[in-house]
Amino acid sequence: MSAATVAPPTAEAEVPAVKKPGFMTLVKALAVVSVLVLLQLVGVSMLLPSAAETASIAKKLASADKVHEADESEHALAEEEAISKISHDVREVKLGSYHVVTFNTNTGTSLNIDFELYGTVLAKEETEFNNLFEANKVRLREQILVTVRGSDVADLSDPDLGLLKRQILEKTNRTLGKPLLNEAIFSKFSFIER
Repeated sequence: MSAATVAPPTAEAEVPAVKKPGFMTLVKALAVVSVLVLLQLVGVSMLLPSAAETASIAKKLASADKVHEADESEHALAEEEAISKISHDVREVKLGSYHVVTFNTNTGTSLNIDFELYGTVLAKEETEFNNLFEANKVRLREQILVTVRGSDVADLSDPDLGLLKRQILEKTNRTLGKPLLNEAIFSKFSFIER
């Protein structure tokens, strides 16, 4: 073949014709989306309860709430009765008067702490507590002193002395061997930092 017989390619022949989406393609896409939405609506409507079912569920929940409220009020009354019963059956016992002096080497200051310590025990356990207290008096005093010496100024500045009370309560009951002491009470508590 000669060069004259082969025709040079033209720009129009090389570019394939691009077909633009027609109206029917748009209608098909809209139909598919519509069918999907309708299927979802049918599925949701099958899962939703009817008005009668909703009303019966609401009645059940309302009655359960009333029963729960009644149970809570009965529980609160029983708890109040137990607390009042316990408060009438509680005795205060003196755990001693204390004067503690500690020196903080980091700050170069010393703390002078003075207080009287009382505790509460159940009336029926008072004699047992007194016997154990007398048998372990020195060990209890030592545990209380160690606890107070180990306290920070922030713990001693707490108006309720909550952490100190809990620590003393724990160590005292552990030393007694039984949880006889219910509460630790400070009287005439003062501390001075010098």
